[in-house]
Amino acid sequence: MLIDKKIDYSLHTHTIGFDGRNSVADMVATANVRGIKTFGISNHFIVHPYIKKSKMYEYAVRGGYSGIYSDNIETSIEKFARHYDEVRALRSQYPDMNILCGMEMDWFKYGGWRDVVNYAVRRLCPDYVIGAMHFIDRGENGILNVHDIKTAPAPESRRLLREYYQNLMQLAEFDWRNMGFQFNWIAHFDLPQKVGVSDTNMETAALHALKMNSVPVELNTALINNKHYTLKPEILAELSGATAILSDDAHDIARIEANYDSVLDTMRGAGVKNICLSADNLSKFVNIRSH
Repeated sequence: MLIDKKIDYSLHTHTIGFDGRNSVADMVATANVRGIKTFGISNHFIVHPYIKKSKMYEYAVRGGYSGIYSDNIETSIEKFARHYDEVRALRSQYPDMNILCGMEMDWFKYGGWRDVVNYAVRRLCPDYVIGAMHFIDRGENGILNVHDIKTAPAPESRRLLREYYQNLMQLAEFDWRNMGFQFNWIAHFDLPQKVGVSDTNMETAALHALKMNSVPVELNTALINNKHYTLKPEILAELSGATAILSDDAHDIARIEANYDSVLDTMRGAGVKNICLSADNLSKFVNIRSH
């Protein structure tokens, strides 16, 4: 059952050089002050050969966060290798913390994706990989994101939203037997709500597919203050049978552990009992390395 205690882990975070606003050192120092025992940095690993042809890439360049996108695997690996060196160097400064090198990796349908990401994971040896789906793959035409779904004409927007959730269900059923790794859990299954696009039936079906395929689910607390977001009763009911962990999706030091208490209160009221509350119990929910 859920108990009243501080959540002492945070595994979904972002830093400067990607789309975060604070350094690795500042994020770790803040987590340490707040009593977090297991802390992971999980910047975006998004590699698509035609990503720079996408409309959303132009916005990213203007917004200063295009660094999270790449069309070249070797460039991405070099960037992450330097980043991981920075993360690992901090372990000796905080011997009482478990500081981890993670990544939030987007799943794509383009041919060769398996080989690309297998190669990257072999080279980088991350402690965990968060599965994510921010996009709809359009091959040589680039990719669409949730904002593109929102701004499309109404019939097209509906069709794109359905395609997004169908892809998420395919990800839940993905055959990992020929892969050198598998996603440790899936992030923000209800991401389209961020921009005000929502369909409870689709969200519930996607969550059900994750649950039925024993894929751990991340309950992302960052969206709670978003005006478009609602933690729906149907979703909470489906979560009651899933394996779940909390994430703050912190892009700066102020967001570390944000909204954990309010989300837990909501889940208590809904009778959800199988969510990880402690760093000591993480291994019962997800498979991550320990240092």
